[in-house]
Amino acid sequence: MKIVASNSITVSNVNDGTITHTAYANSADGTDGFTTVYPNLNLLEDGKFAKPINSNWITDGTTISKDAITGYFKVQFNGSGSLNRTYYGGSISTIPIGQKYSVYIKAYSLESSLNIKLGSVNTSQAVTVTNNSNIPKTYKVEGLVRGDSNTFGIFGGLTTTRGTLFISEIKVEPGSVATPYMPSASEVTTADYPSFIGQYSDFTQADSTNPSDYTWSVMRGNDGKDGADGKDGVAGNDGKGIKATAITYQASTNGTTAPTGTWSASVPTVAKGSFLWTRTIWTYTDNTTETGYAVAYMGTNGNNGNDGIAGKDGVGIKTTTITYAGSTSGTTAPTSGWTSTVPTVAAGSYLWTKTVWTYTDNTSETGYSVAKMGNNGATGPRGPAGSDGNPGKIVSDTEPTTRFKDLTWKYSGTTDLTASDGTIILSGTEYYWSGTKWILNEINSHNINGDNLNVTNGTFTDGKIKSIWNSGVLSGSTEIENSHINMSATDSTSNATNSLGLDIQQGFSMRWTDPASNQSRSVLLNYGGLVFGKEGVGAGLLFDGTNLSSSMPIQAPNTIIKSTQFSVSGIGIRLDRLMSFVVVTFFGQASSTISNSPTINNMIPAGFRPINPYSIDYMVPGNSANSGYIYFNPDGSIRIMATINSGYYIRGTRLYITNDVYPS
Repeated sequence: MKIVASNSITVSNVNDGTITHTAYANSADGTDGFTTVYPNLNLLEDGKFAKPINSNWITDGTTISKDAITGYFKVQFNGSGSLNRTYYGGSISTIPIGQKYSVYIKAYSLESSLNIKLGSVNTSQAVTVTNNSNIPKTYKVEGLVRGDSNTFGIFGGLTTTRGTLFISEIKVEPGSVATPYMPSASEVTTADYPSFIGQYSDFTQADSTNPSDYTWSVMRGNDGKDGADGKDGVAGNDGKGIKATAITYQASTNGTTAPTGTWSASVPTVAKGSFLWTRTIWTYTDNTTETGYAVAYMGTNGNNGNDGIAGKDGVGIKTTTITYAGSTSGTTAPTSGWTSTVPTVAAGSYLWTKTVWTYTDNTSETGYSVAKMGNNGATGPRGPAGSDGNPGKIVSDTEPTTRFKDLTWKYSGTTDLTASDGTIILSGTEYYWSGTKWILNEINSHNINGDNLNVTNGTFTDGKIKSIWNSGVLSGSTEIENSHINMSATDSTSNATNSLGLDIQQGFSMRWTDPASNQSRSVLLNYGGLVFGKEGVGAGLLFDGTNLSSSMPIQAPNTIIKSTQFSVSGIGIRLDRLMSFVVVTFFGQASSTISNSPTINNMIPAGFRPINPYSIDYMVPGNSANSGYIYFNPDGSIRIMATINSGYYIRGTRLYITNDVYPS
């Protein structure tokens, strides 16, 4: 497809055009497999484990094998380890003599540092693989020139006499840049190609090597879904999409035929009266390409009159903006939906690319390109269940290195671990990959029928629920069974404990204990009565169905005694309240004669008044003829029933019952 802007534009002094930079990667953040050069395919077969040659040069006990655990190409040196021992050889006959090629390997060593050479014998370069504790690293030699030999080799030697070298991902490719590892043309699959493309624009020629400088998006076209592979069926074909867009520039004196010289990534200086050509190359995921051109005329200055004004300079390119949009039409460009990132386009629809050139006089021109998104491949015959190769769920005690969206991973390790995305992975728990991070694979159900259900910090077994909790200062437990409920909480500051129990047979109970003061309080309520306890001593109300008996007053605990006293003409009367009883004690001496039958109101304070009038007798020591009695009345009055002569004193202690509210 060729698209040529047809308008003639006057442009001059073009030195400030922007440059669009492109990179590729295997991850959405650009860090996995980052490269600014689209990776070449490997010229070597079986690069993950290239078979070593059978070299007769090895005479010092060196052995070559495949490591059974790592799958690496393993060279074990046991002799002098002199250089130029060939340990691997492969053909590079597809690279013309005199052309450059580059080598890439991943390697590590154990006992000592190793010097290895990559390339042919006469054009190799040495790299040192250091003792790095089983950590594979990548090593590159770039810009080797192929000599007469078409054999690529790995030659090695030790800095000491012993050592073991592990090599994997051996890659040889044309060119002076070593790109990330790829399989050979006969081994590569769609999944091996980079999945993401990153771009940014500035005025600097060099590409940034920092993935965060790029805006990353999925490379469309890789998503055309294969037909399900039957056991003997053939997979369907992927759709085709844009993989890369490259923009270059060249000056020419011809405004109708594109130049054939060298194209540059930066805008060149164009002489007035000449033309600036812009070339856009779209590379698709099947490695086919299409090219489009735009041309602008660099205007000459106006002629100078004797006193006239100089002619106006032409305009130049100020910015180049590339946007994308999807459409169901492959002939008419969309009128909306243009974005700076490649959008998702359905199979059978079209991806449009719009390039807008803005000139220094703020005018602009627009060019378009369009690519059709391939339909899904035809579905092959369906194989037996479970034979289509989709792993679905991985059970492993290590994090899967190959991840795809909705992959389920059950972690089978015995201790929690931190995944590469920072997620804490719990032992024995399933997670799924969202595309960017691990998500807990929760199970939601409205109906669960099971014999035993375990929950965090608790159990639910055979109808019994038990949980243990801790909120910082307070901690405790809750237990629910078919016949009782028991709850307990402890304050970590004071160590005081509160507990509550409810039992079908035992009834209701509450208890508080304080080990610091050795105090306790308790309440028990059941069909037999109500009992209060303090420091292990209990009292309360007992029920037998017909009678109510009490071992303590309802109003107050039995250990509280309240007292009051008053006097009548020098005769002292003391009242002591204990539970529902009041103890009366006489003391003192009459300061004057107290006539018989006087009523003295409001003498007995509230809290000490009897239920009914009580006759309290008294005795005058030494003179029984003057003994008598006094009425204590519910309204608080007292009545003297016998004369008490002046100078007499009386003694005696008596008891009566009260139902007054307990005095404060």
